[in-house]
Amino acid sequence: MLKKHGIDHVFIDTSSVAERVRKKCLGGVEVEKVLELVDTTALAHSLKCARRHGAVCMSGMVGDRWTLNGFEPMEAIPTAVSLTTYSGGATEFMATPLQRLVEQVENGTLPMKVGRVFRLEDIVEAHRCMEANEVEGKIVVVP
Repeated sequence: MLKKHGIDHVFIDTSSVAERVRKKCLGGVEVEKVLELVDTTALAHSLKCARRHGAVCMSGMVGDRWTLNGFEPMEAIPTAVSLTTYSGGATEFMATPLQRLVEQVENGTLPMKVGRVFRLEDIVEAHRCMEANEVEGKIVVVP
């Protein structure tokens, strides 16, 4: 499903992700952009994956580690690699063109796959399925 949206490779971080990325990307293919979704413990590995003039965007905190202990920017950030963040706060949310997205869904021009529908009283099961990655597509909760 990710390939359909332009993703070439997905790597699960097992503490040696940078080495696996470099090995997979031999032959002239380099990683231009890295989206870090785990937390600060994985950030150092993600930074090592990006090519010169590439970018790493820290967006996720699923591991719940918010700080970098002993962070040394000159050591951690490779030369000519950009590090940025996206938190999706209230200001960004209010700038989201929600009505345009609704219209695209209604017109069928925004590809969206509904994986499973749950009733509100089954929210615990919906969350369990999400955590276990058992649903391919969006989870919908209805009253």
